[in-house]
Amino acid sequence: REAHKINLPNNIVSLMSNSVEMSEGPLAMNIATISAGFEKGDFLVREEQGNRVYFDFFEEAFNYISNKGYARMSREDEKHWVDLMNVIHDSVKGGMKYNTGTLLMVLSRPVPSTEGAVDKQQKAKTPSSKVDKTLNP
Repeated sequence: REAHKINLPNNIVSLMSNSVEMSEGPLAMNIATISAGFEKGDFLVREEQGNRVYFDFFEEAFNYISNKGYARMSREDEKHWVDLMNVIHDSVKGGMKYNTGTLLMVLSRPVPSTEGAVDKQQKAKTPSSKVDKTLNP
C-alpha cells in the first residue's frame, strides 16, 4: 500500500482528546461504523483490522456488528466521532482514494484488559537464576 500524507488541521488534536474525555467507558476501545452508498452492497460495516463487510439490508449489518460485541454510542459521542471522521477525511489532500460513503452509525466495544499481557512481558524480560552467565572468550 502507498502511504498517504494527511495534513490535519490544528484543532484535530483537540477533537481527538475530547473523544477520550467525553467517553464514560474505558479509554481503550475499538470502533466500528455502518455506512451507506456502495456498489457491492447498500451498507458497509468497517471494523477492526480493516475488515469490511457489505450487506443489502441495514438490519443485517447492525446484527452482524452487534453479535461481535459492538454497541451504539450515546448520541453525543456518536456525533463527535462522525464530526471527527469528516474532518479527517476532508483533510486528505486531493480527497480520499476510496468512496467513504455516508456514515450512518458509529459503534464501540471496550478492548480487553492487557494487564496480564504486561505482567507476562515483564516476567519474560527478567533473567532466570538458572541461566549460565559465563561468557566465552
